[in-house]
Amino acid sequence: MIWLIVVGLVMGAGTLGVASWAEQERTAAVAHTMGLVTFSLYSLFFSITTRDERRTAFSLDTFSDRTFNLATVASVLTLILATVLGPLQKLLETTSLDVQQWLICICVALSIIVVSEVRKAIRRRAAPAAPAAAESPTEG
Repeated sequence: MIWLIVVGLVMGAGTLGVASWAEQERTAAVAHTMGLVTFSLYSLFFSITTRDERRTAFSLDTFSDRTFNLATVASVLTLILATVLGPLQKLLETTSLDVQQWLICICVALSIIVVSEVRKAIRRRAAPAAPAAAESPTEG
């Protein structure tokens, strides 16, 4: 439960931070779009990093599931289309983003991978100690 709260806080703070910055530096439409893109990328990156609770997302096994890969590609394409395709822009009230704006959204959303990988590293270090402690009483 605490982990989900941490994830929600990271995603919420990052999304609101990007949207707030964009509203001050650009327009409300750009801020709305950057908020949508950042939150969507957070969700996408989180789905990649949580495919396995202990193993790093930086392995070849991460993309070994064809169905997951197709869903990921579909998500990315849908997100891009939401910012460039007129009917979707009108429906979602989005606008086109330039490369710098996309990079800001991507970089901020990548923070969820960092947070998740730190948690996994801590859990991996703690995991070997737990079985050894459980075996100690039975050995004596």
